[in-house]
Amino acid sequence: MGAGASPKALLLSFFALILLSNPVHAATGNWYDSLYVWLAVAVAISSTVIGLAYMVAKLFELQVLEAWSKIELSELMTSIVIAVFCVGLIASVNSAAQFLTGQHGTGQQGDVSAIAQNFLNNSVYADGKTIYSALGEAYFRVAKISSFSYTAGLSISVASASYSESPAGGLFALGTEISQGMDSVANFMLLAASQAAFLIFFSNAATIMLPVGIFLRSFSFTRKIGAVVLAGVIASSVIYPASFLISQDVYKTFRSEMMNDANQLVANLPALRNPPSTELICNPWQQAIVQSPVPLVGGEIGWYLITCPVACAASAIGGGFGACMESCKQIVALIFTILKAVMPIIDYGASIAPYRFGTITIGNLMTNYFEPVYAYALPTVTKYAILSIVTFLIPLIFTMSMLRSLAVAFGGEPQLYGLSKLV
Repeated sequence: MGAGASPKALLLSFFALILLSNPVHAATGNWYDSLYVWLAVAVAISSTVIGLAYMVAKLFELQVLEAWSKIELSELMTSIVIAVFCVGLIASVNSAAQFLTGQHGTGQQGDVSAIAQNFLNNSVYADGKTIYSALGEAYFRVAKISSFSYTAGLSISVASASYSESPAGGLFALGTEISQGMDSVANFMLLAASQAAFLIFFSNAATIMLPVGIFLRSFSFTRKIGAVVLAGVIASSVIYPASFLISQDVYKTFRSEMMNDANQLVANLPALRNPPSTELICNPWQQAIVQSPVPLVGGEIGWYLITCPVACAASAIGGGFGACMESCKQIVALIFTILKAVMPIIDYGASIAPYRFGTITIGNLMTNYFEPVYAYALPTVTKYAILSIVTFLIPLIFTMSMLRSLAVAFGGEPQLYGLSKLV
């Protein structure tokens, strides 16, 4: 490269970079306005340093420094070409992403990073939220039936007998599996949110790191580092979000079946009414017996105070009021003893037994709970987990592969040990 032609070529490339930024930004309406300004500043600083070194070499007749300046000038031109390539790559990838997805926008809403974030937030994360809600509803319904228990007893004077049972207690294991599925879905939702946050970080970092990479690559002692920085910026802010377009196609292919299973889970799990024990406790007839009309005095004593004075009023004339009241007290106590013995049996026969042997049977539990969970809940969680892993592995593999290739193409030597095994 001749000394006279180099400044002209450098000046032409420098202005080409500045002029290219305006139509690219106007056409795509994405990335950040300061990116192109910082690129121009990085090239200007590099040119100034090389120019000063060339002037010092001419002034003091330092041939080694002059040769170094010419070499660095040639490398600076290469860096400018790389910068133009990076800007053009950004613009073309953004335009291609808008064309393929049909999502057009201005400013940051129209770049490939925003499109990838939209996919992660409105598809992967939103679907995970829907699946999590469906699993939560299923867990509530299973917990409601599995926690039902009752005690049926008979009490006669000093003798009593009772029987306790939790007929659907075995469903607790099913609730545990649903809970574990909810934890898995929550973890992948967190992964989707973190990937969206990484995309924002990479886009913001590219605004500064791309000019820094151009500047570092312009000098021999930082050229390899600058090349790796440039490759890292392009891989993380362009290749990585663009790879989510491939993941999006894979995800959408299996999404409908996954979401259909989530909807079928809630539709096939019965939403049972409250167990009959709540209806018995709130039954007005039983409340009237247990709670007498006397305020703050209930049960046997209340009914004694209401009925016995009325029944023994006539005997008060003959002086037998006290004996009558004592006899009445024993009658009230006997009636309450009989009621306490009979009412649980009536309750069991009228409400609990039909519910127990009509609803909570092994066949009904298998059909209404086990089968829907194993047919819809577990497959939904499995599909969401696999699709989430595939969604994040595809961009990772593409990014790691292109990072090494770009670093070598830009003149760097990244020592990414184990990359071939990972890819």
